[in-house]
Amino acid sequence: MARASSPFLRGGNLKDSLGTTLNGLLQQVPPEELRELKRRVREEGLARGVVYEDDDGRPQPTPILMRPRVLGGNQRNYLHQICRVMEGAWAKLWRLWREDAAARLLLPMTPREEKWLAELGGADGGGSGADVLFGRWDATSDFGSKDWLKSTQFFEYNPLGAGGTYLAPTVDEIILKTVVPALRKHAPTLLLEMNDDPRRVLLEVLADHARSLKLRRFNVALCQYKGLQGGVEEFPYNVRFFRELGVNCWHVDPRELRVRDGELWCTEDGVDHPIDLVYRDHEINDLAAQEEAGVDLSGIRHALRTGRAVSSLAGEFDHKSAFQVFTEARFAGAFTAEERRVFKAHVPWTRLIADERTAGPDGGEIDLLAWLMAHREGLLLKPNRSYGGAGILLGRDCSERAWSQAIERGVKNPGTWVVQGFRPLAEKDFPVIDEEGNVGLAEYFTVLGLYASEQRLGLLGRGSRRRVVNVAQKGGLVSVLRLL
Repeated sequence: MARASSPFLRGGNLKDSLGTTLNGLLQQVPPEELRELKRRVREEGLARGVVYEDDDGRPQPTPILMRPRVLGGNQRNYLHQICRVMEGAWAKLWRLWREDAAARLLLPMTPREEKWLAELGGADGGGSGADVLFGRWDATSDFGSKDWLKSTQFFEYNPLGAGGTYLAPTVDEIILKTVVPALRKHAPTLLLEMNDDPRRVLLEVLADHARSLKLRRFNVALCQYKGLQGGVEEFPYNVRFFRELGVNCWHVDPRELRVRDGELWCTEDGVDHPIDLVYRDHEINDLAAQEEAGVDLSGIRHALRTGRAVSSLAGEFDHKSAFQVFTEARFAGAFTAEERRVFKAHVPWTRLIADERTAGPDGGEIDLLAWLMAHREGLLLKPNRSYGGAGILLGRDCSERAWSQAIERGVKNPGTWVVQGFRPLAEKDFPVIDEEGNVGLAEYFTVLGLYASEQRLGLLGRGSRRRVVNVAQKGGLVSVLRLL
């Protein structure tokens, strides 16, 4: 007798019916139970700090979508592999910037940044110790599609202060605790587990770097301004998590770090503590501005100069135009064959806005500005060095006049805007539960945040009814789980 087909495959890729099946399972849950699930998810989120502070400092609940996204083991392994390849390529940008004038034009730095890089980078450009990165890749991937490999596209990298390290595992835990048991009443073999906790990913990066420096102690400072308003304050939660694992860890404002006898120190509750490694949330452009205003930043300077900071100076290259370096033929020799393969498969064509001739997506030479006007609907514009989804303009969603004005602005401000080939986000139906417990479906655009170390991969899921998906743009959080 033939076995019944199931969308709950073990291990590898997923069948394209899984998302639909999960929605169908939720629709089998009685309305009164769904109302209770919705309430519990909301209350758990508020109790555990899954909130977004508005600009006035008031905490607002961050929506948590009720259905998880699910991937298989083969998919998780492939995403981990390409993240590691991409990160290795990104680490090369620092030296390439120092050695190649063309790369410097594509990866422009402010005078403040250039000054600090020159002072802290050392004669060989590497500072003390190997380059090390911890960041978040923003990407899309449609796990349920037969073309999921082709759908996997990287949009940008956040190599400093990667957000979501607390939110991702917390949302996963909430969904596993509340929603998944209700689903398993109707599908007992639906066995789901968390992917790697991004905080453990960070801890592995820090520990590996400590070993490379042959440190005999492991005291860690998570370095971020205190008393910030707006956004999600994750560092205090992460300090508590590290301490629960037995790691000596402190939340330190960069203005509080001090150097004494060649060693970093911080003070908490009147007690001085030596610091061995600093995970930093700050770009040197911001730090340099603080220093010019008279703030003593000798501590964070010391950490960067001596290789005690994660990310290292290589983390200053947060430019979207890095993807132009990856996709332009003249830089091909700087990268391995494997890196170039990943670029071709998973990096969209990207160019700085400029009045010039360049290679188009098919490799042929184009007059860039004229070509951008003629191919607006297949492109998007975004600030070269911004975050939070701010300023992104989709050609298909704007007028020809607005598109032309945006291009003109980019030409007048060299190095500040990029154009990128439009890649569709994974669009998924998610259940929406009304106050009576009735289930409807709404289409959401979804993106992934990927955190990688040598052994681990953490995933942050986000969804929005808008094409620009970001919590700061009023999006929601989506649990991303792995199928056993």
